[in-house]
Amino acid sequence: MEQPSTSRRSAWQRHIVAMMAALLAAALLSPSAQGQSTQAALENAAGELEYDGHSDYSHIRIRRRGPIRSMIFVRDAGEEVLETQMDLRRPAELKFEYLRYLFASYLFQPEPKRVLIIGLGGGSMVHYLQQTDPGVKIDAVEIDPLVVKIAADMFGTKPSENVNIVTADGLKFIADAEDHTYDVIYMDAFLKPSAATDGTGAPLALRTQQFYKQLQQKLKPGGVVAFNLNPHAELDADIRELTEAFPQLYIFPMSQFNGVVAIGTLDKERAEPVDLVRRGRELNRRFKSSLDFQEMPRRLKR
Repeated sequence: MEQPSTSRRSAWQRHIVAMMAALLAAALLSPSAQGQSTQAALENAAGELEYDGHSDYSHIRIRRRGPIRSMIFVRDAGEEVLETQMDLRRPAELKFEYLRYLFASYLFQPEPKRVLIIGLGGGSMVHYLQQTDPGVKIDAVEIDPLVVKIAADMFGTKPSENVNIVTADGLKFIADAEDHTYDVIYMDAFLKPSAATDGTGAPLALRTQQFYKQLQQKLKPGGVVAFNLNPHAELDADIRELTEAFPQLYIFPMSQFNGVVAIGTLDKERAEPVDLVRRGRELNRRFKSSLDFQEMPRRLKR
């Protein structure tokens, strides 16, 4: 696919990197966030302890208050990180802002037939897609078998005709999935922070040019990749890597905490905001879901 000219691409890359430096400065003033890792969010998750267990990858607690069930990751120092929050009466309702903006992918690929989700959590994204766009075939990959079991037993996220849940390392799955290509790939994978991850638990192996090239090779024509990026000391470096990897990168800053959703495409030309608003209006008419696609482009930083 033809690439944009070096001068044009360099200009918008410099603009994005400068914008991300400002966002990073704000992020460093706030607690690190994975999902909604703040005291206020954890207060929202308070409730009766239903489960407390360990795997080779995670220490997980499940709490419930009324119809709201929460999956909480517990770090080595005892910090609780809210990973998933679901209203069991309405499991397709996306409680976290970043999850809603991951589906800004529809502004750039409005007709996905097959999608890949790396990082399952409780399965909120699976529930949303099943209700809103039920014809989409979903491969959801999660490295931690305990997360897969809890998602099924306590959040109702189970395999079905259009949902394939795979317990595997996302990096290995991408490398081995020779026969599969996707319209959208959603990257939302986090582990317990260690030497193999950044400060938020994002695996470093999933933050390289080599891996981004592998992702691009798994995209169908017109496909996109949506990334959940939490605030941490190397956030600006993550954005630089993405701007180098993708001809077009769209940044959606979060208002509830200082993370971003980044959507990368292989398009030659950059989408104009007015066109994205128009597409959002069409998506609102089509889906009539809880998401306001028309408003999403107004958050976009150019």
